[in-house]
Amino acid sequence: MDKKKQKQIMMHNLTEKSKAAARKTKEAVLYEEHGFTYIDAQLPSYNFNVVTLSEDTPLPQEEHVQKIIAMYENKGYPMNVWGWEDQPEITSMFKKAGLVEYETDYLGMIADLTAFHPGGPHKDSTMQFKKVTAPEQLITFGAILASLYEETEEEIQINHYFHRAAQHSFTDYKQSQHFLGYYRGKPVAIGSLLFTENTAGIHDIAVLERERGRGLGTKLMYHLIESAIAAGAAYCTLQASPEAEGIYRKLGFETIGKLKVYANFK
Repeated sequence: MDKKKQKQIMMHNLTEKSKAAARKTKEAVLYEEHGFTYIDAQLPSYNFNVVTLSEDTPLPQEEHVQKIIAMYENKGYPMNVWGWEDQPEITSMFKKAGLVEYETDYLGMIADLTAFHPGGPHKDSTMQFKKVTAPEQLITFGAILASLYEETEEEIQINHYFHRAAQHSFTDYKQSQHFLGYYRGKPVAIGSLLFTENTAGIHDIAVLERERGRGLGTKLMYHLIESAIAAGAAYCTLQASPEAEGIYRKLGFETIGKLKVYANFK
């Protein structure tokens, strides 16, 4: 598979992830127009007010970009938009519209799961994993994710979102699956899978700060990959910080490009 196709697969998965998050609450509003998918989460949260642009869309009109940004600005909501570094015309338009580039770039990575070999030292009796199937589990999942933003407004809004989502049915969560990792019986780690066609996107990776350094993140990644394979996925994608690239390479992921994130806040 060439890099262009790989990038299309990843951006499609990222878009579907934001759409799935919107569908889990009655309050969120999903828009799809002019090649953009964008979410009004009805919360001042940049984790859920996400904008993506289809890979096969021609260069959008500047007025469309301004319209989307204005929707968030009028509500005082933070938002972010994702794109590839090698799309200079589009990234230039985002900057011209007043968006600010994140200090951290993310790497788009993909793995061929047909070459993945499960098993090994990642399994032990002190670590178990459970798929989220009950409201209280989803709230716990959200609390661990929110802990990455400790003592910020984003921590509050992430917890608010998951309390909202926990009020709704889990019957339509087949495309999006959340997992809790338990260490010595206590929930300490989380991860999600988002399925699109024959691809599983890995998202929402987090381990409680006090439990890091025990190899729990590696065990979590093995569990997510094995769960993706069991569900029939042929490929797996993720967005990684540069510091984590080496870890994911050891698991069989290859880097396919650099992702740029632009936001309406500094």
